Amino acid sequence: MATQASTAKPQSRSMLADIVDSIFTPGTNSGLIRAMDMSFYALFAVLVVMVVLTRGNGHICALFALSVGLFASIKWFLVQIAEAEEQHRRERLAKEQQQEADAAIKGGKAQ
Repeated sequence: MATQASTAKPQSRSMLADIVDSIFTPGTNSGLIRAMDMSFYALFAVLVVMVVLTRGNGHICALFALSVGLFASIKWFLVQIAEAEEQHRRERLAKEQQQEADAAIKGGKAQ
């Protein structure tokens, strides 16, 4: 049991460290996204319980629908950011390869 407890602590510390690091660095990281996911899951659980307890109150159902929409839009936005970063990385790599090829051609002509 000691190994299970010791493996759980570094994961929670790393998530907390990722959250703190995300304050000082641009962009997102896995710890920040994981914390956001857990926060939304807790919100969904609370709203589902409230819908059951209030027997389907319209206001609570509307809040639940809004929170699901917000969660989906944030997840979509994060996917779009990741795709844009990947495309930028590929373009930069292609540009570097083109510059190396041009330098090789110029080096061959000089000889």
